[in-house]
Amino acid sequence: MIFNQLVWKMAKGNRGKYLFYYLCNSFAVLFFFMYSTIYFNQAIEEVKVVEGIRDILTIPGVGLVLFTVFFITYAHRIFTRRRKKEFGLLMTLGMSKRDIARLLLLENALIATASIVTGIVSGMVFSRLIFLLFIKVTGLGDIPFNLSLEMFIYSIGAYLGIFLISVLITLYLTLTKTVSQTMKSDRVADAIKHRSPAFGLLGVIMVIGSAVLLYSTFSNPSMAGDASAYLLMSTLGILMGLYVALSQGMSFFMKLARKHKPYYYSELLPLSSLEYKFKQLTAIMLLVTIMSMVTIFYSTTILIINSMGEQQVMDDNPNDLTFIETETKNNISSEELYSIVDKAENPLIEHESVKLFAYYESDPYWEEAYYEYVFIGLSDFNRIAGREENLNSKEYIYLINDIPKYALPDSTYEHGLSFNGAGRKLEYTLKETIIDQIINRTRIVPTSILVISDEEFVEINNALTGDKMKVHILNFQDWKASEIVINELKNRLEQYNNTTPPYQSDRLSYSEEEEEYFLQPTSKVINYNYIKNSSRIMFFVTTFISILFFFGSFILLYLNIFSNTEEEKAKYKKLFKIGITKREIKKLVSKEMSVLFFFAPLLGCSLAFVYIISFAQDVGGTMENPQFLVHFARISGVYLLIQTVYYFYSRKKMIRELEI
Repeated sequence: MIFNQLVWKMAKGNRGKYLFYYLCNSFAVLFFFMYSTIYFNQAIEEVKVVEGIRDILTIPGVGLVLFTVFFITYAHRIFTRRRKKEFGLLMTLGMSKRDIARLLLLENALIATASIVTGIVSGMVFSRLIFLLFIKVTGLGDIPFNLSLEMFIYSIGAYLGIFLISVLITLYLTLTKTVSQTMKSDRVADAIKHRSPAFGLLGVIMVIGSAVLLYSTFSNPSMAGDASAYLLMSTLGILMGLYVALSQGMSFFMKLARKHKPYYYSELLPLSSLEYKFKQLTAIMLLVTIMSMVTIFYSTTILIINSMGEQQVMDDNPNDLTFIETETKNNISSEELYSIVDKAENPLIEHESVKLFAYYESDPYWEEAYYEYVFIGLSDFNRIAGREENLNSKEYIYLINDIPKYALPDSTYEHGLSFNGAGRKLEYTLKETIIDQIINRTRIVPTSILVISDEEFVEINNALTGDKMKVHILNFQDWKASEIVINELKNRLEQYNNTTPPYQSDRLSYSEEEEEYFLQPTSKVINYNYIKNSSRIMFFVTTFISILFFFGSFILLYLNIFSNTEEEKAKYKKLFKIGITKREIKKLVSKEMSVLFFFAPLLGCSLAFVYIISFAQDVGGTMENPQFLVHFARISGVYLLIQTVYYFYSRKKMIRELEI
């Protein structure tokens, strides 16, 4: 028998294993290619509906690569684990380790080639459908579908890199063992090493403690300054605690169960089996937990962002449209402005203009840093804020131009003001602090604004050197129908600004691109469309990755459970011989599989819930935002419902495989 004939006969003898492994690899190539047709489409990048769309798609792409690393590596490990006895037999018949390596490389090369061909061909068929669905859901307009060399190189290169690593690991593990170890591989059970109930308890405490730290980070204002550090710390604590708890948690539970003798002895068989399975499947259970947590958390977050988009825009933009006018920029006449924005089908109902003065003071400790003071006159403030405040000549109001639940006072403006200008000292004392967003925030219109009397506003303009500007505030009858006139105004201002000298600031310096960005109009409708389109893109991509994660986690769990059916069948036959009935064995199988199928997803749902209620603290908590809980319940409910369907299918298949 020649070498190639041997490979063919082994493939025929293990056709079920080969077929499933081949389908797993084709599945990976298919998803790589479908995602690349969106990511590498240059026409999408050129669409100006959403800036930085490539950046939005990058993080899910990294998640896809990381998932595929685990998926392919584990599928390959399961594929080769059940064939070690064959390799041992071939070695006893005289085949060298070099020949075994050649055999492995040849059959894996054939599988990889076949997987690439079928994955790419099926990807070319389904990717057009996915692309059209992507364009339809995101509303990006008429974008052509095209295939580029970059898409093929990325898909094939990423897959081959991951696949090659898996094969090399298998070669090392196979060729470093003796013939006797290889021959006995299917008869040697994985021993439960390092049983440690104390470590199991420690893992549980780490997970719970990290979850409490995560919630406290967002609910405790004193921790807000170090939120990112605490977030990283709590996430790492959860991940490390999960690994310890999943590997040793059953040992801790077994110790507790032993204290309740009736329960322990009645459930001894399933508990012992689960302790072994959890130890054996720690990596898979951890991966399924993380994937279910990420899937539910991100899907829920995208739904929340999408549902809160309009309210967020209303909060961030009290005016329908604002733009800055300086001496040389955006300085068009009132007649021309009204001809653009005041249309019969959507008339302009309000137009106000207020003067601002920005003064910059160098930081004595940092060469590049400076303090920024933006002043507004009292009459202008009262007019646009609808107030009747009064000020003495040396008093000021500290206005935090933000909505109250997000406002963060700056101590720089809370202890009085003192400036040296025109040969004399200007000093002011704080009368009160007001939190009220009255103007759309921009780079030039900051969160902190200082209100002074009209006389002192004139005095400061004359005594200090700074930036003088006028803010135009416009409101329409229907802000959602104002996009066309706003784009027309934006184009007209750009045309005008191209004919004037560059903007000269007392402190700030702008490139041509920055000047255009800082001086362009800000509006509700533009921000609303940006959030709406961004959330649609993220919703589609997150759904795509979530489906991949869900099916991937199910396949990995399915592979692990059904890769040992022969051993499971032998175990249950022995139990049957010592008096355990078929009904009891079915009950045992159902208990064991229900824990394996639902423990990790339920744990992932719980952790996703912790993250959601923690982040909800930033916007007032779940009591003020019940939609957080509604969306979480919908996503997790659908996830667990599908998992339940797979559980019943798998249980039925397992019972049939075991011939019970």
